[in-house]
Amino acid sequence: MRSRLLALTALALACGGEKPAVKTSSSPRPPAWLAKAPSSPEALYFSGAKEGAPSLEEGKASAVESARSQAAQYIGVEISAEHHDVMSTEEAENKAKDTVKSRANAMLRSAELADVYYERISREVGAGTIDRYDVWVLLKLPRTEVEKERQRQTQEAQQTAAAALTRYLEGRDQEKQGNLIAALARYRDAAGKAKEVAGNTPTGDREIATATALLRKAQDAASAAQAKARRAIVVAPDWVAGAVTQALSRKGFNAQTQSDTSEDTALAQAKAQGTPWVIVVRATTTQGGRVFAQVAATAALDVRALDARSGLVVASAQKQAKGVGRTPEAAQQAAASEAGLDAGNDLAALLVAKENEGL
Repeated sequence: MRSRLLALTALALACGGEKPAVKTSSSPRPPAWLAKAPSSPEALYFSGAKEGAPSLEEGKASAVESARSQAAQYIGVEISAEHHDVMSTEEAENKAKDTVKSRANAMLRSAELADVYYERISREVGAGTIDRYDVWVLLKLPRTEVEKERQRQTQEAQQTAAAALTRYLEGRDQEKQGNLIAALARYRDAAGKAKEVAGNTPTGDREIATATALLRKAQDAASAAQAKARRAIVVAPDWVAGAVTQALSRKGFNAQTQSDTSEDTALAQAKAQGTPWVIVVRATTTQGGRVFAQVAATAALDVRALDARSGLVVASAQKQAKGVGRTPEAAQQAAASEAGLDAGNDLAALLVAKENEGL
């Protein structure tokens, strides 16, 4: 009987031990603008919120950034604004990511804080109390300043679109002259600029009227130019050429292998075909000692990429590798394959970098 009474007492204490949360607010009633923002001929209003902030100051700051993000999205032709709240009921896990990146940042920062409303939720934990804050803010911006900013951004967007068109046309001229790398760099630049603005931004051109149309043309031209730019004639011994071309193909290069052609002949052929690169591989192998039941060999490669138009070396790589095999030929092939793949990878990366530089 006594044990039963003790159990009932413990159960009663467990059920009544947790006290309910206490909510207090900054005003008796939530303001009307929580449901609908005010309207005024002189000003625009934007609201933002933050739930579960560990302090009133942090909640207010996050809510202000949220309201600025809303304003940025309204204003923005070129504004990039992101607001992301990570809300959690777990203490110490409540974090917020609030970012406002804007060309009109100064104007947004100067927005007037018209009103603040918050609710505090307090819970007793152990011998202490933990508070969490739900905060709402209302920002006010003059309509005249907002319209000026929108006009400024519209003008800048049109200038950017016009600059993108200029780069695209420059790319076409370079391609007609046979300068594939220079053309590719300009097409990519044109596409990058076109992406920065709204799709309906006018370019000032009758045939390519909008940024969307320009972006499509620039991307198509860049894709075609890249395919042409990533062509090469590889002058190399048969036993290493396969590894080098394999590495190049992984980066999108189309390489013709010629083992019995001189460097000068390959340059003349590439220039006549419009192939931008001639890759010359000088390779040597050295036989090593025995490794258990196998033999070893070392391969050393000196690889150069030449501009077919000028004959100048634009990239180079030197590689050395060891290989083993049951026969000297197999060991030589293993070493050459490893060195060839490494050299091809390095050279492909260097040539792709040349594309980005536009030489």
